[in-house]
Amino acid sequence: MSRKEPVWLEDMDRYGLLPWDGKKKNPEERTTTRGTVVRVLVCLVILVAGFGGFRFLKSQKKVPAQAEIIERPLKVEVATAVFSSVPVIIEGHGELVSTRTVDIAAEVAGTVVEVHPRLQTGAVINKGELLFAIDDRDYQAEYESSESRYGILQRDKDLAEKELKRLTTLYEKNRVGTRAGVEKAEKAVNNVANQLAQVKQMMTRAEIKLERCRVTAPFTCRITKKNIEKGQYVAPGKVVLGLADDSTLQIEVPLDGSDAFRWLGFGGRSKSSGPVSMAWFSDVTPVPCKVSWTENEENQAMGTLARISSFDEKTRTVKVVIDVDSKQFQNKNISMPLVAGMFCRVEIPGKPMTRVVELPRRAVSFEDTVYVVKENRLHTVPVKVARVQNNNAYVSDGLNSGDTVITTRLVNPLEKSLVEIVENFTGAIDE
Repeated sequence: MSRKEPVWLEDMDRYGLLPWDGKKKNPEERTTTRGTVVRVLVCLVILVAGFGGFRFLKSQKKVPAQAEIIERPLKVEVATAVFSSVPVIIEGHGELVSTRTVDIAAEVAGTVVEVHPRLQTGAVINKGELLFAIDDRDYQAEYESSESRYGILQRDKDLAEKELKRLTTLYEKNRVGTRAGVEKAEKAVNNVANQLAQVKQMMTRAEIKLERCRVTAPFTCRITKKNIEKGQYVAPGKVVLGLADDSTLQIEVPLDGSDAFRWLGFGGRSKSSGPVSMAWFSDVTPVPCKVSWTENEENQAMGTLARISSFDEKTRTVKVVIDVDSKQFQNKNISMPLVAGMFCRVEIPGKPMTRVVELPRRAVSFEDTVYVVKENRLHTVPVKVARVQNNNAYVSDGLNSGDTVITTRLVNPLEKSLVEIVENFTGAIDE
């Protein structure tokens, strides 16, 4: 008697759901088939249970609260664009030097017998005062000898002229003597005259040497170097003193060429003021300049822009000369004025900038752009900077009157960022 099949297998067989073709299988084949079906059903049950668990857990999850996005504004300082005219100050540096320096050399040989009591480096000696004197006895003796000889020859000349006159009269009126005798007497006069001229030259040379034995100050001078002492023997041509004229000092200042040509005034050169050169700069307009010692800003003076001395094609710079009159120090009785050798700062006023907007330097980027506020949003605007001076940038183009310009230093802000104005810029701020 065969084993009765389970009811559910008979139902699956009835509806053709079993893997065999309806023919009766042997017991071994049926056992293998049932195991496969059971495993498939178990997997399906596990999948259904897992999916059901997932749906259950998902239904238990709470939706997170949505965070409110708030745009935080950039807090900035601003300035209102106002056009105005601003004076230009060109700054430069240079060393003060004396306008005239002279090396004094001995012009005659001899022993130094006298020197100025204050003949030391740095001393100031007035014009005409004796600097040093050389022994002049040899030159005095030479002069006196020539002078005595000159007197004798002058007497000989007078006698020779009288003899010539006498012989000429006898020959022409009385027909006494010969023509050769008259010519001989004339020759004697000429010889004496020639000797007189030679002796006169010797006297002049001796007189010049005597004058050169005493060397006086050619101008009120400052001793810059000294190589002479009393009792020292000096030879002609040897430099013994260095003198400097401090009545007018000069300072040569290099300036950027484009800066100088744009802001300095150049006037036409007339023939009455001197020779005209078509291959050099026109005369610069003389303006008062402030000169101050870099070591002490309170030690200052006023100078005058005088001329352009040179142009350097490699660095594209021009050198301007500033004259400083030392009389202003005497009037003010300054114990330590500006002197030659000081390294000084010069402020040269130039032509004014017209219709520019003054902004702190930090408000303008290196790409020449500024940030303006429009409807509480940041906008980038390209501008043209006419000049940077005293930590301020002066914008000549790109802004409109009344524009609100951000003066706070910002690093790569997002375009159209929300901004909040916290303070207005009212003047130059040193950084």
